[in-house]
Amino acid sequence: MTVSREDYLKAIYELGGERKKVATKDIAKALDISPPSVSEMLKKLEKEKVLAYEVYKGVSLTRKGTLEAVRIKKIHSLWEVFLVEKLKYDLADVHEEADLLEHITSKKLEERLEAFLEYPKVCPHGTPLYQDEYLFEYSPLTEIQPGEEVILKRLEDDKEFLNSISNLGLNIGDKLKILQYLEKEDKYTVKINNRLMDITGMQANNIYVNREKL
Repeated sequence: MTVSREDYLKAIYELGGERKKVATKDIAKALDISPPSVSEMLKKLEKEKVLAYEVYKGVSLTRKGTLEAVRIKKIHSLWEVFLVEKLKYDLADVHEEADLLEHITSKKLEERLEAFLEYPKVCPHGTPLYQDEYLFEYSPLTEIQPGEEVILKRLEDDKEFLNSISNLGLNIGDKLKILQYLEKEDKYTVKINNRLMDITGMQANNIYVNREKL
C-alpha cells in the first residue's frame, strides 16, 4: 500500500497530534506500516516544517501541519457526505473511496463540493468537519458506567466494525444507556432510544459518546 504524506498528516491529526506528542508506533498502527518506514517519513516531513519530531518522544503537528491536516480531513469528510447522501453508498464503503478522491481534489472543487452539500457540519460517521474537540471530548462506550446516559456522537471509520453494526439501526444523536456488562461474554446490554440490544465489547469500543446534557 502506498501511503502519502497527506495520509501521515491526517493520521497524526486524528491521533491528537495538534495538542500532544504522538508515538511512532501509534502512527505505524494507524497506517498499517512498519515503524522504521514511519520514522523515515517523519524526518522528511519535519524538514517541510509541518511537524516537530523527537526520536523516542514522538511527533506533534506545527501550525502549518495542522492547517494542512484539517483541510485534508475536511475534504475526506465532504466526499463521504457526498457518497452517502447523493450516491447512496453504504457507510462501511465510503472511507476507501474518499481516500482516493481527497488526493485529487483542488481548492476550487473543494469549495464547489462544500457549497453543493450545503456546508455539512459532520461526516456520516459523526466526525465534525470544522473542529477537533471530538478527539478529546468523546469517549468510547466501554468507558461509560452502567446506568449512565450518554449521546452517540461518532462511529469509528472501520469497515469491519461498521459492517457488524449495519443491522442495529444506530444513528448519530441517539440516546444510550448501558444496563449491564457481562464480562465473561464481553457483551453489553444497552438501551438505545427505548430499544434494548446487545453489543460486543469490540463494537462498544468503536462507538463514541459524550456526557452532554440530554
